[in-house]
Amino acid sequence: MEKENAQAILQEGIKMKGEDIDEYLAKFEELVRLAGYRFDMPQTIETFAEGLPMGLYQKILEMDRPNTYEQWKHAAIQRQQLYMRLKARLNTHRGRGTNHQPTWRGGWMPQGQLPDPNAMDTSAGQTQGRIMGSEDINFNTPPYAPQGGFLARQGGRGGRP
Repeated sequence: MEKENAQAILQEGIKMKGEDIDEYLAKFEELVRLAGYRFDMPQTIETFAEGLPMGLYQKILEMDRPNTYEQWKHAAIQRQQLYMRLKARLNTHRGRGTNHQPTWRGGWMPQGQLPDPNAMDTSAGQTQGRIMGSEDINFNTPPYAPQGGFLARQGGRGGRP
């Protein structure tokens, strides 16, 4: 009776619950053994892969490209461990200070913090600032030009002295 029950569960499809890859592996491998299936069969590998969360499944396919059950198992363990470490790191980062929420705006920026309205915009093509006394400077003529520019000195003919 156990054999038929295990086969029925595997045919329905077993899914990983939560984030515990070890629990999923233990249950899946127990059912495969009880059902009398082999781990190297394509159907067994497919059933295992389909039971993984979609994000984990996609990451394994993109990064590891496993072919055997052992490769799938190893990749699932490795990717889930990396995910759990990243999640813990993000939770640690969020726990510092007051309500820091990472958002991508060219880097990490705490949620709710607005850019300083007095900050200078240094975006390409948008750089603007004010130099003290710049109202008196004519930026359209070189600093070595005579008062009024070269055209004024040469009587309107232009050219350098």
